[in-house]
Amino acid sequence: MSLSPGSVDDTHPSSALRPIAVVVAAMAGGLVMLAVVLVLIGARLETPPAWQLLVVGLTTLGAWALALGAPVPRRSGMPLAAQVQPFVILRAAVLETPAMVGLVLAFVSQPMNLLVYLLPALFSLAGLWLFAHPSVVARRLSRAS
Repeated sequence: MSLSPGSVDDTHPSSALRPIAVVVAAMAGGLVMLAVVLVLIGARLETPPAWQLLVVGLTTLGAWALALGAPVPRRSGMPLAAQVQPFVILRAAVLETPAMVGLVLAFVSQPMNLLVYLLPALFSLAGLWLFAHPSVVARRLSRAS
């Protein structure tokens, strides 16, 4: 699903950004579904060991810092919507990383721990909404130009 420079019109950026917004929404929905699966297979809502909280906390802080601090590339001659797609996908992947680390730690815990997944997943969902939504990225790219 790529946006070719010739097919994107800067006068209607919201319609050009709709497909990538669906991708980000699907990523967020996947995080929610993983929590449902953990509940269904018997994960318990217990306080995880301190080292697991430290790992997911540092991963979350690192992901948010990377998403907020990454330089904004500006390619001249390309429509704004075509520039947004790779930046959104990169941000979404970075912001989803803490939840994936939490998922691994949830399975490593004995008994399976739901809380070690839920904490970073909530921050991942918030990050996806606040920093990886295509309209947010488009505003940031347009301000950088």
